[in-house]
Amino acid sequence: MQKIFSWGGGKIIEIELPGFEDWLPELIEQFEKTRSTAKKSHKIGGRWENLYIDIDEVPAARNPIRMGRDFGQEILEVSSVILFEPLPGSDNPYPPFWFNLAEPGESTGLHDHALLSQLCGVVYLAAENESGNLYFHKEGEVDLEIMPKVGKLVLFEPWMRHGVRENRSNNTRLSMAFNLFPFPLPMKNL
Repeated sequence: MQKIFSWGGGKIIEIELPGFEDWLPELIEQFEKTRSTAKKSHKIGGRWENLYIDIDEVPAARNPIRMGRDFGQEILEVSSVILFEPLPGSDNPYPPFWFNLAEPGESTGLHDHALLSQLCGVVYLAAENESGNLYFHKEGEVDLEIMPKVGKLVLFEPWMRHGVRENRSNNTRLSMAFNLFPFPLPMKNL
């Protein structure tokens, strides 16, 4: 399954990742084993918004990120570079991929990823009906909503403002988001 949306002056693609059943259980297991040691960047609404785990602790995360890069090239014709460590020369000490847990009643506020990245992605690791749609918002436009589904990847341009609606299910939603970068890398302060 693949859908391409032209919306708000940009493009968004939604893809069911082929073979996700093969790597997804391992990625969830790696996340669960290491989540207590995750670095946290900011708390919003009483919860830690992003959980950062070293790639050596969650090596199965490489699979969906690589697929995101490849689909970005194939479908959107955007060539990009994957980083699993913080961007060299950046003030940001976190790697450009992270996990997001949303318990029932939690949501993610409107934001963008415009700083230095070229393409952004989110892949759903655990989600069910009513667990909170990804939505894109632009003044003067009707919000575009995408329903989460296990194994689904959504790729979008980094300037696009987006958020996640309230999790109205009875279970935790787990997703992994990532940023991809142009080549050559935008080096700051080097």
